[in-house]
Amino acid sequence: MRLTKKQEAASGRLLIDGAENRIFWSDNGRVAKFIMGRLSAPSGDDPETIARAFIADNRELFDLAAEVAERLEVSSIERDSQGHAHVCLAQFIRDVPVHEGSVQVHINREGVVTAYKDNRLAEAEVDFQPRFSEVNAVHAAMADIGEEQGEKQQSRLCLYRHTDKKVHLAWQVEIVVQHEHGARYYFIDAHDGAILYRFSESRAIMARKTYTAKNQQTLPGTLVIQDEQTSTDAVVQAAHDNAREVYDYYRRTFDRDSYDNQGSPLVATVHFGQSYNNAYWNSYRKQMVYGDGDGRQWLPLAYALDIVGHEFTHAVTSCTARFVYAEQSGALDEAFADFFGVMIANDGEIVDWQMGEGVYTPYRSGDALRDLSDPARFDLPDHMDSFMHLRPDELPDAEKNDLGWLHYNCGIPCKAAYLTVAGGTHHGITVEGIGRDKAEQIYFLGLTEYMRSSTLSRWTFEQARFAALNACRQLYGDQGSEYAAIKNAWAAVGVGEPAARFAVITREVNPALTIPDNRPQGISSAIQIEEQGILRELTVVVMINHSYIHDLRVRLVSPGGEEAVLHDRSGGEEDDIIEEYRLDNCPELVKFVGDTVQGEWQLLVADHARLDQGILAGWGLTMAVEKLAQQSLARELRPELPIPDNSPQGVVSAIPVAEAGTILHVDVTVDISHAWVGDLQLILTDPAGREMVLHDRSGASRRDLKKTYSSRTDEVLRPLIGAEQQGEWRLQLIDLAGEDTGILHGWKMEILYS
Repeated sequence: MRLTKKQEAASGRLLIDGAENRIFWSDNGRVAKFIMGRLSAPSGDDPETIARAFIADNRELFDLAAEVAERLEVSSIERDSQGHAHVCLAQFIRDVPVHEGSVQVHINREGVVTAYKDNRLAEAEVDFQPRFSEVNAVHAAMADIGEEQGEKQQSRLCLYRHTDKKVHLAWQVEIVVQHEHGARYYFIDAHDGAILYRFSESRAIMARKTYTAKNQQTLPGTLVIQDEQTSTDAVVQAAHDNAREVYDYYRRTFDRDSYDNQGSPLVATVHFGQSYNNAYWNSYRKQMVYGDGDGRQWLPLAYALDIVGHEFTHAVTSCTARFVYAEQSGALDEAFADFFGVMIANDGEIVDWQMGEGVYTPYRSGDALRDLSDPARFDLPDHMDSFMHLRPDELPDAEKNDLGWLHYNCGIPCKAAYLTVAGGTHHGITVEGIGRDKAEQIYFLGLTEYMRSSTLSRWTFEQARFAALNACRQLYGDQGSEYAAIKNAWAAVGVGEPAARFAVITREVNPALTIPDNRPQGISSAIQIEEQGILRELTVVVMINHSYIHDLRVRLVSPGGEEAVLHDRSGGEEDDIIEEYRLDNCPELVKFVGDTVQGEWQLLVADHARLDQGILAGWGLTMAVEKLAQQSLARELRPELPIPDNSPQGVVSAIPVAEAGTILHVDVTVDISHAWVGDLQLILTDPAGREMVLHDRSGASRRDLKKTYSSRTDEVLRPLIGAEQQGEWRLQLIDLAGEDTGILHGWKMEILYS
């Protein structure tokens, strides 16, 4: 990343103004993507004026290309329950809106800018004259939909950032498909007509209006009741009552007046379609839709308060974060809806983390649609290790890949939300839960303000994590248990780094070592871990090219000498080992959990039969490590002991250590005068009786031995890592030849321990 001189000067001024101010840059250094701290002086001006003044005062941070004619238009200004203002602006270049070109300015009650998020384009090297017409773009979208009846709602030019990071002039086309009752969005290249991206907004709400579709697929249908009226139709009444419950929750908990915070009526239609197994929020018509279910897979969905809360939350997200309903963004939309659906359905402490269990598969006991506490229970991932990606050339598709596997991948942020509330240890990282009250406020503020967008946006898991951290910083600060819980919860599912107590260590090597044929001694490759800590989770990736893997035995050896067999002459006639070994699929690895990680890890590969050969192409380790609270001690003696000449008994000096603790690192320093150090042998004995020869008659006629031996550099001391330090340490100095004498002036031990 290279900054211009103007950017360096501007960032320097901002950082000097506040010791806690921090700037996070885009990969190419053109944009200050996020800034946090106390970024401006207090002001009594209105939020828009403060926001525009901050952007103008710091314009040199944003390396806008000279030819870019930019305009920023306010899309929303919100005040939260703490009195903080959140200003969202949309970028236009040459009057063309930039898709996902949002700027957020967050202002506290004193009128001080505390956070700034920038997703603008710094340059737009694109021909602004469309060569593919709007009419043709609509036809291309209609053709992609196929035989289903579609109706264009609107279309407009925009600047669209594609997955290759190239900027395209594109037609954004919105089409409503008759039997979906929700908009499909297309981004069509305005130069060559290529479909750049597509997704659907149909998702699988205190004035209340509840309609019936009379089992037809018409919206909104016939009005049955409104406000405080009642109905003898149990499904109508359930939808109406649950809408009130959900409205009251958002009003009571967050002081939010309806889904848009503008008091809009909650409109719902029940009895939609024949045996319709779905419920969804229709952003275009701004209403909820409930099917009756088929009686086998689903009962009427309006009966379930958590599902009503889930769909109402989709309405909230459609007015705030504006998730693109595909890939990670769509998975986040589902996860936020699940989280608040669970919060709404539980009073006080959360006792039920399931979604839809009251109406899903009524004849199967204990079943549910999802379980936030245990996504794997219903075959969903709970860590990024199991995240399902689209192929590089694949577009989201509702039929072929669930719009980028959004309902599958939502298990990952769902698990992070559960851990934030309830805590627990997951993938080796321990989370101290903060309870529902604080978690609700953090997630709501993060969603509605720190993820607010002026356009539909492809939010990522990493950005959702960052939004939660910023919301936490506003509400509870960034030094407490709440901030650590957010970091650790997301790190536990493989997103971001954990708080200071934990670390994720990743190392890999590519030795390209030939594996000798039919040689049990085999080969070894080493990875050195310098960090200290206790292993809580381990993944080993092995890449071996071999023509007959049944010949192979693969073992992992820890710094302490423990051994785990990863592959033991299995696999028959298969070629190659390209495998990821984890605690869940390789129980042998469990023996390393709880050990210290520092030191040399070895992978041993041996071929045990003739004819076939191969290569160890590469291997790697990913470790979740619990950092240890470290303390240090130093003990020194100056005994001035004469060293008997040519005496096997020698002299002994002892240092007692009263403190109990596990050794992380040890240094032993000696100060010895002697005329011929080649006569000397120096032995350290630890409290367990283990002898370590530090010096063994090397050095010939060199005089004196003044040296520090370290567990970091001297292999002989490595076994002490992880050992108990309490007890008596003995240093024995022996002269094993005649004529020369000397003195042990002193020695010192320095131990880092937990």
